[in-house]
Amino acid sequence: MTNTSAAEAARRELENRRSRARVIQGQRVEEISRKVPQVIDVRKELSLTAVRLSKMILEHKTDIAQGIEQLKRQNLALQQMEKELLRQNGYPEDYLELHYTCPYCQDTGFAGNEVCSCFKQLEKQFRLRELNAGSNMELCDFSTFDLRYYPAEMDPALRTSPREQMGKVLDFCKHYAAAFTTESRGLFFSGPTGLGKTHLSLAIAREVIGKGYGAAYGSAQNFLMAIEEERFGRERSRQTLDQLLETDLLVLDDLGTEFTSAFTLSTVYNLLNTRKKPTIISSNLTVKELQEKYSQRVVSRLFSQFTYLRFVGKDIRQLRSQNF
Repeated sequence: MTNTSAAEAARRELENRRSRARVIQGQRVEEISRKVPQVIDVRKELSLTAVRLSKMILEHKTDIAQGIEQLKRQNLALQQMEKELLRQNGYPEDYLELHYTCPYCQDTGFAGNEVCSCFKQLEKQFRLRELNAGSNMELCDFSTFDLRYYPAEMDPALRTSPREQMGKVLDFCKHYAAAFTTESRGLFFSGPTGLGKTHLSLAIAREVIGKGYGAAYGSAQNFLMAIEEERFGRERSRQTLDQLLETDLLVLDDLGTEFTSAFTLSTVYNLLNTRKKPTIISSNLTVKELQEKYSQRVVSRLFSQFTYLRFVGKDIRQLRSQNF
């Protein structure tokens, strides 16, 4: 999604919010007119203020300043009467007011001469939604991570069973998601293909988004291709790169599957070195393969600044195809 289309989507959402607020207010006015008609009578009296002021000015029968002060006192008394009638009948005092989602800009997108933070947040959400469009996030949560696919027999190399090891990994990921903040440590998921790295990274992202944070999920190959196309394209954009650097949680899946070039290597290092918020990285590569593909500073950062989680067992997709 381009900056323009994200802004348009944000503006449409704000217009929808204003429309919903007006509809709800209309429904409430209709309700009160049936149940507490005295309130509507008071509101009609209030609506005549402008007419009375105009009449006062045209007829020159009253000192203008004195007349305005008198109208103010009458209006305050009527407003207090409306609140009292609503309260006596079990309604909030502001029941008939327009209730906007954003009280600062009243869902216009502008607070004074400045773009409101709610508009910026909506733009961010729409860009992230497009960025995550290809993921299966809605299909992955912790409850669908089935430990029965991991062998229960002791593995001498692990000094435990794959099932027990992956149970610990699952518990860690649950706690990580529950306690997530933008100060959380990054995670590095390592292990052969088909062991649930993508499933758990998506489950974490799903939980994080549910807590109100922004999260971007995608394969390293797709993200790096998008960044390269924007960098060398006609418009020379940094949209994807900036989005990945700024989002609250970045999930970079399948690191090592991307085409290797000087640009992709420098971009991977840039992401690891520049992002100030948590990143979850998964890779099928061994430590030796990572060292051969990336610079020592990339590998060193992965193991020194990320919590390392080892995924073990047999390829779950193969087991499922065998009706395990």
